[in-house]
Amino acid sequence: MGLKVLAKAEWATYFSHLHEAVQSKEIKIEVVGATVGDQILVKSSPLLGATYEPKEDMLELSVKGMTHVVERPRKITVQDEEGEVVAIEVIDFAERQQILTFT
Repeated sequence: MGLKVLAKAEWATYFSHLHEAVQSKEIKIEVVGATVGDQILVKSSPLLGATYEPKEDMLELSVKGMTHVVERPRKITVQDEEGEVVAIEVIDFAERQQILTFT
């Protein structure tokens, strides 16, 4: 199991290819923060697409029926197992954790 902090310069390219890397998996999206508590936004759904827009400094994650937007991400950490993505943690401008888990 490995953890890798992505450099901001890698974000756009990484997320443009994420859908292909996890296409047979379901995603769980959870937000954790002091002001919002622990919220599960998506329990289990295929990831339809992911995009980081550098000009807007915004990460968009699309699943069936919704798009989750992370404004001004500060840090993105990827966890993999034997080369397969199992989780991604995104820390946003308000220090909230966006935890993406793939199963």
